[in-house]
Amino acid sequence: MPRLVQLVLLLSGALALAAHGAERVGDGLTWYALQDRTHAADAIQAELLALIENSPEQDRFDLYRTYHQLTGAWIQIRLSQTLIEQAMAATSRSEEEKIRATLRDQGQFALWELDEAIAYLDRNALTSNRRESLRVNAAIRSLLYETAPIVGRLLAEQCSYVPC
Repeated sequence: MPRLVQLVLLLSGALALAAHGAERVGDGLTWYALQDRTHAADAIQAELLALIENSPEQDRFDLYRTYHQLTGAWIQIRLSQTLIEQAMAATSRSEEEKIRATLRDQGQFALWELDEAIAYLDRNALTSNRRESLRVNAAIRSLLYETAPIVGRLLAEQCSYVPC
């Protein structure tokens, strides 16, 4: 009976390794952290679109620009998430290395995009004094500042797998 138990344990361990062969320690945590921030971004984007619809004509241009800055940055975050998924699902070491090299480069670009969005908000704070606009602007700023360190950790992790 002990041999059967050993065989079952060995087989289940092998299956677990095959299922998680390319997943690195930080992959899951980073993916979930970005997913959490993505839910927040989706809510802010919906709120911003509603604000645009209900704003006076003279406020809409700046609101649209803010929306586009957030959307541009978030496209890069979603791409980073997709690349994490692909790296975890890689079936060979060479495939994983290629994806992680792309993820490293993507992480650098995503971080740059977040920095650009933050700089835009700093330079072009909404000129409207409307309370709703100021609140949404603060939420966007907070989201971007909270996301940048997550992407920074992602980048550092990829640099430990694929040299920067």
